[in-house]
Amino acid sequence: MLSGHGDIPTAVNAIKNGAVDFLEKPFEAATVVRRVRAAIEHRVRHEPAGRFDVRLRVFVGLERLTRREVDVLNEIMGGSSNKEAGRSFGISPRTIEVHRARIMEKLGARNAADLVRIVLTEQPRA
Repeated sequence: MLSGHGDIPTAVNAIKNGAVDFLEKPFEAATVVRRVRAAIEHRVRHEPAGRFDVRLRVFVGLERLTRREVDVLNEIMGGSSNKEAGRSFGISPRTIEVHRARIMEKLGARNAADLVRIVLTEQPRA
């Protein structure tokens, strides 16, 4: 939360309502960026299993993925097997394998561990 007139009750209320941090004006842009990234990391770490959202990540290649591939990647990052992911979408595990192969090709991942590294390693966008 950003505020021009911050006080303790306002900060406490903001945190109780889900704010991860509280910044008062004046602030530097670099501080805001750093705190927003920390908030995203907090959400990713505390998100229930299966609710990982790769769209919150900054990694090279996200823009090359189709909507379905992003959905499948979310399932992979949430720890779902091909069978579980297939059930979630009402498609076969083999179709999930095809999506997974395309995701890995588009992102340049050699294996599942490499895929996770690509998604979780913060990279600046050009």
